[in-house]
Amino acid sequence: MNQLLVQSFRRDMRKIERETGILIAGETACCSVTVAQCHLLMEMEMRGPSSLQDIADALSLDKSTLSRTVDSLVQAGLIERVPDKDNRRKVSLSLTGAGKEKCTFINTLCNGQYEDIFSFVPEDKLPVVMEGISILATAMVQKRKEGGAPCCSR
Repeated sequence: MNQLLVQSFRRDMRKIERETGILIAGETACCSVTVAQCHLLMEMEMRGPSSLQDIADALSLDKSTLSRTVDSLVQAGLIERVPDKDNRRKVSLSLTGAGKEKCTFINTLCNGQYEDIFSFVPEDKLPVVMEGISILATAMVQKRKEGGAPCCSR
């Protein structure tokens, strides 16, 4: 592959990473949650009631890391632990009413932010951007799941 193309891509990705970080930090601050809490809430909203392990797998986190985030959201009244009636050792996590309201608030705020960003993309290019981001996100997940040697060991 053309090295200048790869370098240009990496430069643009760094810009996207910085801008996304700034955007997410502002959004989560406005929503009174951390970035980790926001990711967890959004995943739970999408999945519905789930086990800690299922959510950890979906977010590519270990259970102990995720457990601390869950604990903070349980204390905030946004998530509840629901014991399985057939197996007391099994617990499902679900959003509370307040958690669902928080997700609605986050979605409304964030959708507005991204709609503002999209206004700077020519209308005829928006489908191309959306498709490209989707393809890139899928490729990045595939690469991570494949594993392999870290870049510094090459």
